[in-house]
Amino acid sequence: AMEKKYGEEWGSNQQSDDIQATTAKYLRLGTAQNPRKMEMAKIGAEIQKKRGLQAYDPMLHLAGIPLGQRQLTPYTLGGTDIVCDGDDLHYVNNAAMQQEWDDIRRTCVVGMDLAHETLEKRLGKEVTPETINYYLEVLNHAMPGGAIVQEHMVETHPAMVDDCYVKVFTGDDSLKDELDPQFVIDIDKMFRPDHAAQIKASIGKSSFQAVHIPTVVSRTADGGQTSRWMAMQVGMSFISAY
Repeated sequence: AMEKKYGEEWGSNQQSDDIQATTAKYLRLGTAQNPRKMEMAKIGAEIQKKRGLQAYDPMLHLAGIPLGQRQLTPYTLGGTDIVCDGDDLHYVNNAAMQQEWDDIRRTCVVGMDLAHETLEKRLGKEVTPETINYYLEVLNHAMPGGAIVQEHMVETHPAMVDDCYVKVFTGDDSLKDELDPQFVIDIDKMFRPDHAAQIKASIGKSSFQAVHIPTVVSRTADGGQTSRWMAMQVGMSFISAY
């Protein structure tokens, strides 16, 4: 059927000799053509030797025959000139993907206006740039897992949670200028002028805190622990600061 289809019926470019006599050799070499695959095979052999238990071995495909004859080509990331092996785009192998997910999972954006209004209107406390600065000092001690208000009992080791921090952002330039720069996300520096103006206009005089709890917390516990951890430390820090 193939000989009839391509030898007799396919336009003017017809097969003139025996189609079965036409052969070609495709030397793909399986995983040997890809440096990353070879690295993985080497590491797999080391792991197998170390633990005495079968590990990654690409030659297990079809009893040692390279699976398929495809050419293992690298990928070009869309919109960039970055070229990389496909294995490097698997999230298990890609530290950037893991960090992005960690940052999404461990981040809460929390408004400060309601707390400030409650402090002023219901508790008679004065909220000023100075008190906000002090609160943020307290919070950046407490958010990683430091004790505040209560006794010094179990705390997290600072070396294990040094990626945890809290900063604030606002559309009010006068407030921003009075806050300690170490605690400020400066919208004017983060965006081009026209975008910064739109963002600040949308935020107005409101202020928000960007809370990033320790990565180890969100990796160990469930997603809900992000808001629970944040809420406990924010609440305790407000109590301590005011």
